[in-house]
Amino acid sequence: MTHYLYTRYSPKNRAYQEQLATMTAAFPGAAHVEDSIHGQVPPFERPQFTRLFDTLESGDTLVIWWLTAFGRDFNQVLATVNRLLDKGVALQLICEPLRLEPRNEQTNTLLLLLSGYDKVQTQHRLYAAEQGRNALKDQPELWKKKFRGRPADKAKHQHIASLLLDGHTLQSVAEQCDVSLSTVKRVKARLSEVDDEGSLRRRGDMAAADGDAS
Repeated sequence: MTHYLYTRYSPKNRAYQEQLATMTAAFPGAAHVEDSIHGQVPPFERPQFTRLFDTLESGDTLVIWWLTAFGRDFNQVLATVNRLLDKGVALQLICEPLRLEPRNEQTNTLLLLLSGYDKVQTQHRLYAAEQGRNALKDQPELWKKKFRGRPADKAKHQHIASLLLDGHTLQSVAEQCDVSLSTVKRVKARLSEVDDEGSLRRRGDMAAADGDAS
């Protein structure tokens, strides 16, 4: 029954050392495994996590700061949690003092609640994205007015807008479109007029929070 600490280091997470100190203080004898890979890489494609998973045995406890240690996509997080639980490994969360244990009714209920919340958020995001697309489709002059410039720039801006409406983070869009973060932010600001649901703003706020917590 061994305890392991798993963290993913990110230079954007200014609270990383403080979080690690809290985890170490709570479990001083635990072995620490640190990943420094991009947070969008699934856990089972991370060499450090894969080696850790192979080391874990039934009855062990894996300590993490929060579920975002496994990524920002909930389905990816849930799949990782289930594989750990299926192996007989318990999860101890530190950000909020929650413990997920194998074959435990409370754990199953909590995961169902989290899954339901994620589905509601996904439905809202899809609805808001559809609203944004319809607004741009129904008002082509608005698009022309908002995104003036060279044709190549307009095409790239439209791609950026589409990714933003699909819920991608600012950093992810910048990397996929090979543009600066400031360019993505400008496109997002122009889209705000057609985002009646405020979904883009909320996603931006959540992405910033994830950046601090990831």
